[in-house]
Amino acid sequence: MNSLTKVDSPTQVADRPGVFWPCAILIGLVGFFGFHGTGGESFDLWFQAIFWNGSAWLIPKDSGFFHTLAYNGPKVLIISWAILLLLAAALPAYFPACLGRRRALYLLACLAVVPVVCTQLRSITQMATPSDLAMYGAPSSFPHLLLFDAKPLGYPSHAFPAGHASGGFALLSIYFAWAEFRPRRIGLILAGIFGGGMGLYQIARGEHFISHTVVTAALAWVLCAGLARMLRPAAPLNCSAS
Repeated sequence: MNSLTKVDSPTQVADRPGVFWPCAILIGLVGFFGFHGTGGESFDLWFQAIFWNGSAWLIPKDSGFFHTLAYNGPKVLIISWAILLLLAAALPAYFPACLGRRRALYLLACLAVVPVVCTQLRSITQMATPSDLAMYGAPSSFPHLLLFDAKPLGYPSHAFPAGHASGGFALLSIYFAWAEFRPRRIGLILAGIFGGGMGLYQIARGEHFISHTVVTAALAWVLCAGLARMLRPAAPLNCSAS
């Protein structure tokens, strides 16, 4: 009975997050948006039309102070969080016991790995932003092509996955770093606010399609869960002391 309780405890469950469903959802999203005839392309174009009036985007690229605040503001907060984690990993005695070196290193790893993987994949996926396409007023003659379409020489390849939003979605790591409900809920909320907000801002500027953002979220989920399985930040549970 004691062994059964131990195996089924929240700490043990959080210490071995599953990766099957994140991977399955990621593959499903890639297939849905990557092939013609699935409805993904229509959804992408429909959602993008909300922010395009036929001649300009809802948020101009040159929006001055607002752009500095909306684009750079979240990045500054995430970088500040990374610096705090770096200090916690280097000087754990000066931070609450419920953080600790292992959790700090895991959270740092996610903040680094998720954006790097997302940006490096772009050279393979070869996807264009809406503002690169002729259908949205770009001076180029590039058509809207999907992930698995053959791309012409010189086709833009800096859009998929979404690099800017990936930093926000990397905050999903907070969900996997603790076993208790409250920090896990905070992780989901922060990932939704930062990742979703950063992604939506880029969509409204013509810098990404909605497919780029949701696939980035799924990829961040896979990476954060996979790193959690390797680094085991949620065990042993040690938040009661502080």
